[in-house]
Amino acid sequence: MSGSKRPKRRRAAAPALGYGRSGGGRPAAPGRSWKRSRAVGFACLVVLIGLGVVVALVMGPLAWAGDLWHEVAPDWPGGGYGFAVTAGLLFPVALALFGMPLTRANRQGTRARSLPWIALSLPGAASAVLISAVAMQTWRPGRRRGSGVCSSSGEYCWISGRYPYVSLVGLAATLVASVLLLTAYAAYDKRRRASGAVASPAT
Repeated sequence: MSGSKRPKRRRAAAPALGYGRSGGGRPAAPGRSWKRSRAVGFACLVVLIGLGVVVALVMGPLAWAGDLWHEVAPDWPGGGYGFAVTAGLLFPVALALFGMPLTRANRQGTRARSLPWIALSLPGAASAVLISAVAMQTWRPGRRRGSGVCSSSGEYCWISGRYPYVSLVGLAATLVASVLLLTAYAAYDKRRRASGAVASPAT
């Protein structure tokens, strides 16, 4: 009899693919937000260190970097040009000593382990600040309203009068040192990857 048929039961809806958010998709990993906040905190720390370097550059070495040119550069091997070459060669090295410990600090899991690496980066930062202050004395300052170039702050006129184009000499030394450092790092990284490939078992 047609009237004795039982009504069909409605099929249950498929379970949603998403958990905790609309639109489906995989749920967010519980540690992903913590890792992101840690990365943001480390970036803020780097920014604060950079601001500290700028403040130290303005308040500290710039006040007496000109005295180094007056007292040290004339007796340096090669005079002012040798002094500029030395500063230019050391500047990329100082930046490397500042940046490399910070990259290691970012890989550590806890702040306590990162603090020693951050402390190791401070001498490199101080050296970079000092060398930057010395180099800035050789660059032509901006002309102020109602005053000439030589009436501006700095030792540009004294340095350029005794060592013409010394700023270009220091810049060339910086470029040479940067190329040598990058070449050495590329050779080291290539050798490290080759040794790692030999040590790993064949798949």
